[in-house]
Amino acid sequence: MYHQNNTYMKNILIPSTLEPDTINAVKIAIQQSKGKKCTLFLVLAEEIPDTHSSATFLRSMKSEMTVSQKKVLEYCRELITISQNCTLKIHYQYGISAPLMRNLIQHLEIELAILTPSYRKTERKIHNQFVQILNNCKCPILHLSSNCEEYDLTKAMYLKQSKSKLQPEDLQELIPNHFDFKIVSLATDFNDQNPEDLKSSLNEAIVKNKIDLLIETRKPKKIKLKNKNTNTNENFDLPILSLYERVL
Repeated sequence: MYHQNNTYMKNILIPSTLEPDTINAVKIAIQQSKGKKCTLFLVLAEEIPDTHSSATFLRSMKSEMTVSQKKVLEYCRELITISQNCTLKIHYQYGISAPLMRNLIQHLEIELAILTPSYRKTERKIHNQFVQILNNCKCPILHLSSNCEEYDLTKAMYLKQSKSKLQPEDLQELIPNHFDFKIVSLATDFNDQNPEDLKSSLNEAIVKNKIDLLIETRKPKKIKLKNKNTNTNENFDLPILSLYERVL
């Protein structure tokens, strides 16, 4: 339907708890950089300590990494060194709100956020809040699947919401410039279908067209901190590029 050309690369945001799937996120980010200069920001979010003492506040903010977390971070740094074009920076974020998120994305010049399965399914309040606020921002979000290590991301299927006004050709202005893929399939009005029938028909189309990326749009939602961060299309076990659809 159209081909997304790769022209330049900006920075990528990867919220992380330094679980092993962070390594996959870094691999995908490096792959999508296409050899262009890019900074990957690993964001480690923590609650603001509830204390009136400055000394206690500073001590509580210095959380030690576990051995496994240190190994994940070391491996990510090795991948960055091998890439030769990417750099890795750690950003500690204490507390989060909608204004803070917008400022963070603007200040770090983020063009794309990558979310891992472990981060989406986190039980911690700060991480749950981070994801929900991020979903209300205009930044494109790439949701990685559980088996996602290295995908070419060359053939995409657009899952068009029944109430969405965006057509495939309209997506081009919303998609980060460093993606290089073709939308080769389109599924519409899938919210009105039986879930099992939908899954069967979409799986058939995915296999037939050799789809390795799903595209969906999202609109801002009310933040509910008790809700888990889930994606309705996760059962297809493919990466999902979520694009912010402006509310008219």
